Amino acid sequence: MRLSFKLSLVLVALVSVGCASQQTLESQAAATGRQLGDMNQAQASLAAAQQKLEARLAKLEANNAAQTARLDQIGPTSTELKNQLNALQSQSAAQNAAISALSGRADKQDTALAQAREAADDAVKIARDSRMVSGKVVDALTLTDDMVLYSYEQPDLTAKGKAALDELIARARPQLPYIFIEVIGYSDDYSLNSQNRRIALDRAESVRRYMFEVGGIPLHRMSTISYGDLKPIASNDSIEGRSRNRRVMIQVLK
Repeated sequence: MRLSFKLSLVLVALVSVGCASQQTLESQAAATGRQLGDMNQAQASLAAAQQKLEARLAKLEANNAAQTARLDQIGPTSTELKNQLNALQSQSAAQNAAISALSGRADKQDTALAQAREAADDAVKIARDSRMVSGKVVDALTLTDDMVLYSYEQPDLTAKGKAALDELIARARPQLPYIFIEVIGYSDDYSLNSQNRRIALDRAESVRRYMFEVGGIPLHRMSTISYGDLKPIASNDSIEGRSRNRRVMIQVLK
């Protein structure tokens, strides 16, 4: 009897322990199920986020491709525009150069015109004043080669030449305005005819300039002319003869 009671207690204890273990396992299973559910939900959220990121990445790649295509289209157009701009700038530079050239030519023409007008006015005065004289030579002076030296840049009067001119000016100035002075240049035949005429004229102009600037003789009361090597007074075959032919003659007409 006592043994049967003990066996009954043991069976009851085992049944109780079995029930408790079953409840624990069920609780753990439920918790694990909840964790699995949470993990599945998190995985689904991650998958959705990944899809959104992939969609955004695809959109960015599409935009990048579109921008690249647009730049490829703009590239040739930009190069063409730059070429057109360079061409326009070249045309503008050429037009500016042409305008500058025309301006320079116009300035030269204005200078030449002013010189021509001055020469014409001078010629008119000379022609008018020459009518006041009869053409009779009342005084004369010949400047020899040692009086008018032809230097590298322009003819220079020597001290001897200036002294001779000063004496002539002193005699001629009191007779103004009833005199007219001719300054005639001559040369040897050492150079070409055209160069000889230029050299002789430069010497005559040097004398005329001195008589105006230092002697006070009005320019319109004087004229210059060059005969170059056309009227030699000695042979050009010798040094002495060529030196005699290089001269300037001043004639005072009344």
